[in-house]
Amino acid sequence: MDAVRSVAGKAGTLEMWPKVLMQLFELLPHVSRLVPMADRYFSGRAAADRNNESTLAALADSVDGTMGQVVKAHEGLFRRLQEMDGRIADLSDEVRHMRSVADQNGRQLQTIAGEVGSLGRWLKIVTALVAILIVLVVVLLMRVH
Repeated sequence: MDAVRSVAGKAGTLEMWPKVLMQLFELLPHVSRLVPMADRYFSGRAAADRNNESTLAALADSVDGTMGQVVKAHEGLFRRLQEMDGRIADLSDEVRHMRSVADQNGRQLQTIAGEVGSLGRWLKIVTALVAILIVLVVVLLMRVH
C-alpha cells in the first residue's frame, strides 16, 4: 500500500514540475524588470546605511568629546566640593568650640551676677552702717557742745 502511494506521490510531483517551470518562464520578463529596481533599492539602502553609519560615528565622536568636557568640568566641581566639605568641617569644629566657650561664659556670667548681687547687699549694709555711724557721731557732737 505504501509502495502504491509512493509511486502515486512521485508521479504527482513529476507532473507538477513542468507546470512550475512554465510559470517561471512566464514570470521571467517581469523578474528581469524587477532585478534592476531591486539592485537600485539595495545599493541605495547600502549607501544610506553607510551614510547613517558615518553620521552615527560622527555623533559618537561628538558625544565622546562632550562627555570628556563634562567629566573635566565635574572633576573641578568635585575638587571644589571636597574643599568646601573640608571648610564646612572646620567651621563646624569652630562653631562647636564657640558654643562651648559661650556656655562657659554664660556660667561665668551667672557666677559674676551672683557675686554682684552679694556685693550689692554688702554695699547696702555698709552704707546703712555708715549712715548710722554718721548719725551717732553727729548726735555725740551735739551733746558735747
